[in-house]
Amino acid sequence: MFVSEEVKTLCNCPMIRLRKAIGDNGLVQQQDWQKRWVSMPKVYLDSSPERIDKFSTRDDDVFVVTFPKCGTTWMQELAWLLLNQLDFERAKSSYAMERSIYLEYSLVLPTLTMDTIKACDEQASPRLIKSHLPAPLLPSEIWQHKRKTIYVARNPKDVVVSYYHFLRGIGVWTGLDFDSFVDDFMFNKISYASYWAHIIDFWRMRNEANIFFVTYEQMKCDLKSVIERLQNFLELKSLNDESMEKLLNHLSFQNMKDSKYTNLTGLLKTTEKTRDDFEFMRRGVVGSYKDELTEAQRQKLDDWTAEFLQEYDLKESDIFGLI
Repeated sequence: MFVSEEVKTLCNCPMIRLRKAIGDNGLVQQQDWQKRWVSMPKVYLDSSPERIDKFSTRDDDVFVVTFPKCGTTWMQELAWLLLNQLDFERAKSSYAMERSIYLEYSLVLPTLTMDTIKACDEQASPRLIKSHLPAPLLPSEIWQHKRKTIYVARNPKDVVVSYYHFLRGIGVWTGLDFDSFVDDFMFNKISYASYWAHIIDFWRMRNEANIFFVTYEQMKCDLKSVIERLQNFLELKSLNDESMEKLLNHLSFQNMKDSKYTNLTGLLKTTEKTRDDFEFMRRGVVGSYKDELTEAQRQKLDDWTAEFLQEYDLKESDIFGLI
């Protein structure tokens, strides 16, 4: 079902690149998915990833899909509240990852005591399911039955900075300097890469009725408009002014960071070998890369982006605007 090859990396576990075998099913023929390689921990391939492919979906399922560090938890909290009649009390007393389960988590972290695929399967409807998997590796039924999927993208320079701090903070990436991480990011030597392939597949599906494509930058610029669009996508009634204000306040970066149920810093410090300075939520600022990337690193990332997007006759600003 999968073709794989070893990847030499600075991560603390064996890594591979994999893709679905050509002709595995009709769905892999979409776009150019036949040539989509994805970097993952080797343990993912050893943990029966066909369970993901065969995962049974329901008519009212909603999936939140992102490349890591693109605003996943923010969107999970927003979408879960909309789907659950703005149940702020439950949101303030239970972890986002319990209310919206990370589908493949137990496959990438086999020491996890919970089988997250089974947990998703047993969860009551309406289910809001999180995944970082790229389009070709998601459950086939998403494409067969056109399940609603929310996709959040974020500009590559902010992502590379945020992902560096995250993977270094939990001890997964063991390189000595940031420049080495930038190279690993660009050359697909970290989990879920290729970054651009991940995003471009959903960008090209953004006009499909079952796809809600939004950028982190749009959410930061005008969250209210994003919420209104998302309500329409989810076929929900519009919020009144009071409810909208409560939701916007709940979703502010500071409130999200102050809550242990959305800011998983404390939880991850009990489950991972984190550094003392580890933070799950750091700054939440668009363009914060300007404080951390050198001019040479920015140029390297810009050249890499331009080379990838040239095939699709796109520029980075077509997706993210000017940052």
